[in-house]
Amino acid sequence: MYFTKLTIISAVAGIIMVTPTKAQTSKAELRAHLELASGNYCNYPTPSGNVTPAPAGYEPFYVTHYGRHGARYMTDDDAYKYVIGKMDTAQIRGWLSDKGKEVLKRVRLAADNAWHRDGDLTRLGALQHQGIAHRLATNYPQLLMQPVNVKANSSTVRRCMLSMANFCQELKSMNPKLNITMDASEHDMYYLIPNDSIFIPKSDTDGALYDKLDKFRHEKLNGRNQIAMLFKDPKQVGEFVDGYKFANALWNIASNMHCLPELGWSFNDLFTEDELIDGFRVYNASWCLWEGLMPGSQQNYYAIYPLLRNFLDEADQLIASGKKEVRLRFGHDSVVLPFSFILGVKEAINGTDDMENLHNTFAIFRLIPMAGNIQLIFFRKQGSDDILVKFLMNENETSVPIKTDCYPFYHWKDVRTYYRNMLKKANITYKKKKS
Repeated sequence: MYFTKLTIISAVAGIIMVTPTKAQTSKAELRAHLELASGNYCNYPTPSGNVTPAPAGYEPFYVTHYGRHGARYMTDDDAYKYVIGKMDTAQIRGWLSDKGKEVLKRVRLAADNAWHRDGDLTRLGALQHQGIAHRLATNYPQLLMQPVNVKANSSTVRRCMLSMANFCQELKSMNPKLNITMDASEHDMYYLIPNDSIFIPKSDTDGALYDKLDKFRHEKLNGRNQIAMLFKDPKQVGEFVDGYKFANALWNIASNMHCLPELGWSFNDLFTEDELIDGFRVYNASWCLWEGLMPGSQQNYYAIYPLLRNFLDEADQLIASGKKEVRLRFGHDSVVLPFSFILGVKEAINGTDDMENLHNTFAIFRLIPMAGNIQLIFFRKQGSDDILVKFLMNENETSVPIKTDCYPFYHWKDVRTYYRNMLKKANITYKKKKS
């Protein structure tokens, strides 16, 4: 079947939910917006649409951005291999229930569709970046409808390069006068992905938190319901199928279907609503710990400080030049999440080691949905050297822990001082190279 751009956008509009605006995320809210329970597989939520006008006389002259790639296939086929391997053997041995036989056929179809597409951008992923670009140009025409330079670069991973291309192509279609340059090189990877040459301070409590997480994951994704549903005798397969691995693989398969709406497939029938939400809670806690955002964890976000320095240095250079520009960077959720924490955006700073209730104050679907992004919009006024900047998290105006008398705008002199001091206090050091 041939899908036009309009057809797919219409279909997507029917499944994308608007993120609840409350800071907390109760189970009741997640049940009402169950698609959000797919966590970092979540489709890009429709932004609020609120664009606060700049103070009188101020106009946008610079955008600096970092965005995650759009919707994608799973980055490997491990989940498919585990589920099919176990269920195929069980079928040969006559252990599968009728439901199991039907589900195995569905999983095989999904695996066939994903064959040799590990991590590839989906059609929806392309549309997500086209939509973000379109809104950027629409919201700030004083900048984007002029013949300005647009400098874009991406991680060398294919889905990031294609996300960049779709974003830039949409900008060009709206304003052919834009001078757009795109690049994807190892030269820039030191700030586009976590920099593994940076020394990360150790934490004495990190190991205990990982033990706690392991217990939490096995408790919430235990697979008992799925095994009872798909096999004739759960006891018979007790040692043959690892309940956690099985449920975890199926949850990832089910969640990834949100990235492929054109297929019309779902595996949500293998989980209760609470089980789908428990999968989200597992990955919500995992990401919070992995990136060092959980109190007591190793501060892995140190590996993102080169991106902060890049943001500051390039902004200072552009401001000094007196020019206008759009600066775009495309990468991964493993950067957007810790970068939002470093910046101190309100959605990212309330991590806790209470994994049972973490979702009440911290939710990855607010931060790293597919195509999740951070934008800083700069404004200036003729005859004034007071530069203003606005922070956007997934295109929604947000706050950072810097004093301001004109929220949602901040004075750049205060912003740059705050983050320069942060870099100084971090005292970033690099690992010694092995001789």
